[in-house]
Amino acid sequence: MRVWWHASVMCACALVLRSAALPPATLGDVVANAATSLNSMKVTGAWRRLSSTVSESVGLKHALRRLQAVPARAARLVHALVDRMRVGGGPIVFTQIGALRGRKLVTRTNNQTPYYSFKGIRYAQPPRGSLRFRPPVPLESWSGVRDALEEGAVCPHRFMLFDTYKGDEDCLFLNVYTPALPDKLSGYNPKLAVMVWIHGGAFAVGSGNAFLYGPDHLVSAGVVLVTLNYRLGALGFLSLENDEVPGNMGLKDQVMALKWVRDNIEAFGGDPNRVTIFGESAGAASVHLHMLSPESKGLFHRAIAQSGVALSPWALAQHPSERAFELGRELGIDTNNTAELLGYLRATPSELLVKAGARIAVAASTSADLQSTVALPFLPVLEPEAPGAFLTKSPKELLPGADVPFLTGFNAQEGIILLRRLQRYPKLLAQLEHEFKRVVPPELRQEDDQLTQKITEAIRAFYFQQRPVDIRNIDSLIDLFTDVMFLRPMLETLHLYGASNRTSPTFVYRFAFDGALGLFKRMLGITHPGACHGDEMGYLFYFSRINYRLDEGSTELLVSRKMVQMWTNFAKTGNPTPPVDYESVVDFKWLPINGSTSHIDYLDITGNFTMEANPEEKRISFWNWLYENYASKP
Repeated sequence: MRVWWHASVMCACALVLRSAALPPATLGDVVANAATSLNSMKVTGAWRRLSSTVSESVGLKHALRRLQAVPARAARLVHALVDRMRVGGGPIVFTQIGALRGRKLVTRTNNQTPYYSFKGIRYAQPPRGSLRFRPPVPLESWSGVRDALEEGAVCPHRFMLFDTYKGDEDCLFLNVYTPALPDKLSGYNPKLAVMVWIHGGAFAVGSGNAFLYGPDHLVSAGVVLVTLNYRLGALGFLSLENDEVPGNMGLKDQVMALKWVRDNIEAFGGDPNRVTIFGESAGAASVHLHMLSPESKGLFHRAIAQSGVALSPWALAQHPSERAFELGRELGIDTNNTAELLGYLRATPSELLVKAGARIAVAASTSADLQSTVALPFLPVLEPEAPGAFLTKSPKELLPGADVPFLTGFNAQEGIILLRRLQRYPKLLAQLEHEFKRVVPPELRQEDDQLTQKITEAIRAFYFQQRPVDIRNIDSLIDLFTDVMFLRPMLETLHLYGASNRTSPTFVYRFAFDGALGLFKRMLGITHPGACHGDEMGYLFYFSRINYRLDEGSTELLVSRKMVQMWTNFAKTGNPTPPVDYESVVDFKWLPINGSTSHIDYLDITGNFTMEANPEEKRISFWNWLYENYASKP
């Protein structure tokens, strides 16, 4: 029996591999006939997996039923072969530079919506060798059909969960997920709203892949979702402050991806005139910077910035060329010559660059200021004036920027992210206790040391009263971090909008729901109560590691469904709660802020959804007083 089993499997493999030109039904018969002698064997779990993943081809399904069951090893082999055949007949789209083959899948949500997946699509040439530290270069066209079945390599970075190196410089890929494709024969063209996700990660870590950003919720709501990779760390944001390496390569990657969307998304069922860019943290700051950059003009029509804006104190680098030479010294390149430094850095393996950048970040953290908690050495920069420059003036000078509908907000306890740093650097609280002036924002520091000390004491008294900076009072530090790093920069942006000639609506939210789908806390194993930085993403994206089988009536599912509908409504119409929506799970109106911004209306997202005014009003009034009286004027 063992000999016959081997012979049957080998026969099936040989016939399958030599039969690439056979139609699926015929090929299914070949596989089925090779295993008919095994029909008396017991049904296995592998067979059940095989049966559940067969293609839509009726002929292939009929043939596979004849297999009945096979031993586990043979079943796994046949499963892989049939899956390959099934993919070979997958959907094909024709972009402007070549054809791509994807997959038809079903969402992992309760409604099991069918959709099409195209992963690992190149949008620029690999930025390695002479292209390192240069703007992205467009792709050339190709003949034939390229597979878009698996995600491409992620950009080199230090993987946060395991603190290990991950990635490859050949990483400029994007993924497209769509609920409907055009049909040239019938003339059907869905022209769905498009949402382009820009991931966060302090401009140093992460990717657009489905590990964190599963498309299931959003494509179920009837939009085309695009996720993308962009260069990170020194490879994406090193700047020598000259024309050779002006910086912002990672942002220019994003621009190239948006141009790809403009030129090709209609082939995937998307509407190139209804593109929403959205992102979280560094991705949110990127979104806001696109609103200010001339290079991004006309590439999007709405914008969503979650927990980050261009005015965030961690969004722009100061003295970036100094960091470039510091990176060189960390790698053993002790030179003051820019050309010599660049030559060495271009020749250094990417893994060494990433690890050296991580060491610089650790060294910077000994200063224990709040800004270094979220900011790494290589960030967006102001570039010299030149063709193709992404950002040449400060964000404040460029506001309000693109006059498009804007949705932005923050999480109530963003500062819980501090606990991640405390796990690594337990001495942080003691350092802040003895040198509290490190929490004072740079624009509030004075040449007069006594005045700086007065400001320091005022901040400490407001948040801690007479209590020490220690773990017992961590909630006070969490509030301070939330206000300085996220909330106040957002509100300053909104007030500057109110003083401008901007006409498009702006919607504001506060996310305060602490539920089972809170992404960042669950990913890092943090149990502190509150809505942490990044927690809202678990309600917009499907993250399989924490998407528990929740009861249909659970608050988590209700919050998720309402947020998904509002975010996708915004992408479709520019209004998260449009006037006419007969299938809505949303039973309230999200009002935009008023033109004068004399008060800020916002949607408070808890287990309920309510309109409120002026988030954290007492805390923000304190900061407004400080800035009005002590901030250095530009």
